Amino acid sequence: MAPGKLQIQQIQPAALLLFAWIPGILFGKGKAEIGVKVIHAEGRIFYNEIYVNWVTEFESEPFDFVIEKSREGEEWIIAGKVRSKGDHRHHGEYEFVECRNDEYKFYRIRKEERLGLVTLSEVELVDYSIEVDLMQVSVNHDRRLVMVYTVDKDQELLVRIYDRIGKQVLTRQMPFTWAGDFIYHLNIEELQSGRYLLVITQTLLDKSVAEKSFTLE
Repeated sequence: MAPGKLQIQQIQPAALLLFAWIPGILFGKGKAEIGVKVIHAEGRIFYNEIYVNWVTEFESEPFDFVIEKSREGEEWIIAGKVRSKGDHRHHGEYEFVECRNDEYKFYRIRKEERLGLVTLSEVELVDYSIEVDLMQVSVNHDRRLVMVYTVDKDQELLVRIYDRIGKQVLTRQMPFTWAGDFIYHLNIEELQSGRYLLVITQTLLDKSVAEKSFTLE
């Protein structure tokens, strides 16, 4: 090259296309980093249903999340789609629910790009089904509700009490978070005489796992 001359190398059209496309998406193990970012995802089994939940940090525009499932994490089929909110200012919270099928253990959340589907997150299902045997509910002389029950799995539980017209009048976190046999005394002095419904729920999914009526004299 002669002194004072600037050599200009011609860029091929294919290279131009590549450079124009890369700023829109950053690859890292198949995950999209631009346009949408999943910051949390988990899959749960609860009795006869499967729940896949995820949270996005931002979304540049509305699109469809594609939910896929697999037996061993190798071959995947589409389970459904969830429409995004397209909100770039706030976190987005999503849930996909379908009937339980014990053949499928893995789920993944994907997004359609111009060159195909991009995986945002992949989860393995965890079984949160729980058996609570509420063997006895009684009221003692100190106006405390005595619950005798058995739990087969470590989980957080919540007790709610409803009056005869269905209004929730009391909520308490149950103190035991591990499996076993328990006796729980709940102070219900604030309640008036009448008929009530006691409901125990699994905290994580807020689903009822046991209930029993009682009368407060």
